[in-house]
Amino acid sequence: MEVIPSLDLLAGRVVRLTHGEFSTAKVYGEPEAVLAALDVPRGTRLHVVDLEASRSGRPVETRIVERLAQRDLIVQVGGGIRSIDDAQRWFDCGAERIVVGTIAADSPALLASLVDTFGAKRIVPAVDIRNGVIRVAGWEREATASIEDVFARLEALGIPETLVTDISHDGALRGPSFRLYRELAKLSSIRIIASGGVSTISDVVSLARHRNISGCVIGKALLERRIDLGDALVRVAMPNAIPERVIPCLDVRDGRVVKGVNFVNIRDAGDPVECARRYEEEGADEIVILDISATDANRQTALDTVRRVADSLFIPLTVGGGIRTVEDFRAMLRAGADRVAINTAALRNPQLIADCASEFGVQAVVLSCDAKDGRVMVRSGKEEGDIDAVEWCRRAEALGAGEILLTSVNRDGTGSGFDIKLLRAVTSVLKIGVIASGGAGRLEDFRDAIESGGARAVLAASLFHDRVLTVGDVKRYLAEEGIPVR
Repeated sequence: MEVIPSLDLLAGRVVRLTHGEFSTAKVYGEPEAVLAALDVPRGTRLHVVDLEASRSGRPVETRIVERLAQRDLIVQVGGGIRSIDDAQRWFDCGAERIVVGTIAADSPALLASLVDTFGAKRIVPAVDIRNGVIRVAGWEREATASIEDVFARLEALGIPETLVTDISHDGALRGPSFRLYRELAKLSSIRIIASGGVSTISDVVSLARHRNISGCVIGKALLERRIDLGDALVRVAMPNAIPERVIPCLDVRDGRVVKGVNFVNIRDAGDPVECARRYEEEGADEIVILDISATDANRQTALDTVRRVADSLFIPLTVGGGIRTVEDFRAMLRAGADRVAINTAALRNPQLIADCASEFGVQAVVLSCDAKDGRVMVRSGKEEGDIDAVEWCRRAEALGAGEILLTSVNRDGTGSGFDIKLLRAVTSVLKIGVIASGGAGRLEDFRDAIESGGARAVLAASLFHDRVLTVGDVKRYLAEEGIPVR
């Protein structure tokens, strides 16, 4: 998949609009200066949009395109193309490809003429969609043709790829429209250049895993340094290099596995050793044990339970609950834990994170963050910590946490799906991995947590305990969806 930087031009400068509204234009500077700051490699495809041209119907920023085309870049430009002469004007400026929106949807005869004149590979139709309807003329009106009709027309003309933007996602930095791209894959064999909503490296990697996506246009996220172009190019070259993990969670009270809803209405769910062995046989990548009574009862997690489970497993074990000191942390590791999760004590004494990371390494330190309505909860979800969950996770990373176990108290045990909004808010500001927890109810929820939420691992309890799904079911589904698993 190509990573394609995007420059939207208005009045000679690079700008960004939100949802296509000209009144929202934010100026980033002169095009050449912006390109230099982004460190765009030679030979890169560059997506250029002449915003005024898209509104007025005639090419405007021709001189800028001429200069950009001389920088050893593959320039594709859109805006103001209403005739063969308009297209020729952009090609005369040095553009390799032209992007046509209104023509693609509303002028089939002209589109066919463009293909006949310049070749199908040099024409990139832009299909801009809002609420299932194609928008044209700078997104200001509805197209006369349906999505199905437009894609059938493009396919008949032999056009190899089309630029697709979900307008509701454009400039909003809330993630690509993965659902739309999956629907289009069922509709047509045409390759998609994805546009709109990309804000993290994980977004780019998830797009690269889609078989029907040939390119990813990134504008605002690059301009605002949310994504480094060099990092994106490296990750896209090997999108499946790092498998994602599926992790069953054993909430333990008095030596028994229990489960509840929203951290209450607790019920028995079995023996921890038996549960852990079954999950390992099903293909679990890791087991998490959380002693949900340890903090409340002012006691350390039951070490004998940890030892029994650790002795029965070959996969990694993460343990949390009642960890107050470096000595508690050390005791968990000696009992057989590979990693230790800390929650309440870390919030009350953040230096504990740094001390444990220094003593045992960042790879051993997991911050367990329980969040309700965006705020941190402590004492197994019984008390609000009066701190923003995103900011707390960001601080924990800076202190030395190696991973975040992020649980949505609102979704816990409900089966209503992971809290994607919370996940994205956290994953978009961190470099370390995040384990999604709380709310899994369907196979699609696990995919969405990784693909849309940016999680590096997915955790569940009720679904596995009640045998609604097995770990193997989840891993097979993820593999089918193009998400690498161990």
